[in-house]
Amino acid sequence: MTRTNRTLVIYAHPYTGSFNHAVLEATTTALDKANRPYDVIDLYADGFDPRYTVEELALFSDGGTLDPLVTRYQELIKGAARLIVITPIWWNDLPGMLKGFFDKVMKQKWAYDPTPSGVKGRLTHIEQMLVLTTSTSPTWYMRYLAGNAMGSVFLGATAKQLGIQRRRWINFGQVGKDGEAGDRRRADHLQKVGHLVAA
Repeated sequence: MTRTNRTLVIYAHPYTGSFNHAVLEATTTALDKANRPYDVIDLYADGFDPRYTVEELALFSDGGTLDPLVTRYQELIKGAARLIVITPIWWNDLPGMLKGFFDKVMKQKWAYDPTPSGVKGRLTHIEQMLVLTTSTSPTWYMRYLAGNAMGSVFLGATAKQLGIQRRRWINFGQVGKDGEAGDRRRADHLQKVGHLVAA
């Protein structure tokens, strides 16, 4: 795959008034200010269907697809050097929309090859993956008491198996906390997001 410096932002939240959307806006603003080229995949706005149909599954072994959005997303991934994933954590894990994105887009013989010793990733041109999440629970709870699905499974296994070497997860816990303290935390987090994205 061709070397590039583009960032691909993958956004998975249905509500434009959410804090996740504020994180998306902070991300694109920081990329604009830093003159970093980027593309955005907005899964809900695109009307992406995360379900694997029987017809789509029939093409699994060949890495084929019947979904034009899958083809478009694969082209965007090919042209990216960095992925930024912006998503809520629902029930301690990825939302179904985002899980379906990885199920349907990261095709065998396109994103990875099966080998006798496991999966060998093909997305080695992706130099970095930054995952920005929000959760109702505190971050320490997500990491240590809820199975650490983001750190251990999504980044520690899935992204690693795809061939992505540098992986980082930043969570904003207790997202629904109200009052001045909550407002300050949100403002501080958005500033942190801007610095991370522009680095």
